[in-house]
Amino acid sequence: MKNLSLYDILIGQFASEAQNIDETDFTELDSLSEEQKLRSSIIENLRMVLSTRQGSVLHLPDFGMPDILQLYFNSNFSIDPIRKEIKNVILKYEPRIADVEVHKTDFDQESMKIALKVVATIKDISNKEILLTEFSTTGWTKVVFEKDAH
Repeated sequence: MKNLSLYDILIGQFASEAQNIDETDFTELDSLSEEQKLRSSIIENLRMVLSTRQGSVLHLPDFGMPDILQLYFNSNFSIDPIRKEIKNVILKYEPRIADVEVHKTDFDQESMKIALKVVATIKDISNKEILLTEFSTTGWTKVVFEKDAH
């Protein structure tokens, strides 16, 4: 349980799996291995950080992502500032991850949906991990480990 976020511990499960917080099953976390708990906790945290609009958390004004559409327009229609911002946000707000690389895998200009591959090291696990992320201008954000995507 040492690798879980405080939020995960307090609600007793991962927020994306909770149907109703009032009916929390606190035995769910006990059934997972420490590695499963760590990965799930990292995913939950990254979903929260990457889907939060920067400036919306008053006590942490730089928490979250700036408007990715505005970043795209301000950079003369380049994806590079978005990749750089995602890397910086991950390194700042997910301390269990290191050595982050962000690669574009797909970009649909018509729907303004971008898919990225994040290659990183989980500090407590020696091998590289691949996370798949997707963003859209509607605020939709997806974060999964590649091995869990299928």
